[in-house]
Amino acid sequence: MANAYKLLMCGKSSIVIDEFYNNFSDEFDVLTSSMRYRDMSKHVNLFQPDLMLYICQNLQDADFKKVVELQRHLQKYNTTFVILGSKEECSEFQRVTGLFPDLILVKPITYKEVSAKISDTMHEKTVSAGRLEKLASMSQAEPEPERRKHVLVIDDDPLMLKLIKEYLHTDYDVATAVSGKIAYKFLETKSTDLILLDYEMPEENGPEVFLNIRTRGFKDLPIIFLTGVTDSERVKDVIALQPQGYVLKPVDKAKLLSAVNGILKK
Repeated sequence: MANAYKLLMCGKSSIVIDEFYNNFSDEFDVLTSSMRYRDMSKHVNLFQPDLMLYICQNLQDADFKKVVELQRHLQKYNTTFVILGSKEECSEFQRVTGLFPDLILVKPITYKEVSAKISDTMHEKTVSAGRLEKLASMSQAEPEPERRKHVLVIDDDPLMLKLIKEYLHTDYDVATAVSGKIAYKFLETKSTDLILLDYEMPEENGPEVFLNIRTRGFKDLPIIFLTGVTDSERVKDVIALQPQGYVLKPVDKAKLLSAVNGILKK
């Protein structure tokens, strides 16, 4: 247990929490917390978890506010933030909070799959940390390696976001957003080298988000549409917006990488 990751779990469903505790207590150093902000922040500060698993079930406005406030504590200890819920619950969480979890687990999912995805995420984080430590130890006289290019994926389907992130994460840093509003918030404080944009979304559709991004000072930022539209007239509508390309759904990994590499590896 000495080398196990410290996992803090929060949620309103005691049944789900108990099931996760029973299944993970041999694999992780597990601690649970109530949904009271004071309890959660105290547990984070005292336990200093490697991961926080937040169960997105039966959440109210007050719960969303609490977890947004909790972020400063999680960032202090470089805690990996994981959410779990249905597709709709995860989408609502990201839409309301504007947060970008390190890992989104969409039900239905087995405990074995949860464990594997957490392990993969933590391994990737450890490798990245080691890379940064190595760079910091290098002589300043040595040329710095080229930074990894960044891709922002905008799609209302968490499963699609997860799939594309898996396709791209080996070569690129990837952030995801389930709506245009969340993407605009991201772009206010962070930069990206390429946007992959779903053509058909509720509220603001892809073309509307495309035009809004262009009018917000990002007229030269490459944008590739992800679209299930295949008839010639609709394809003409896509092309008329003059994106840097489009990839048809269901997304083929080779075609996606070809489109992305064609822009970012010139």
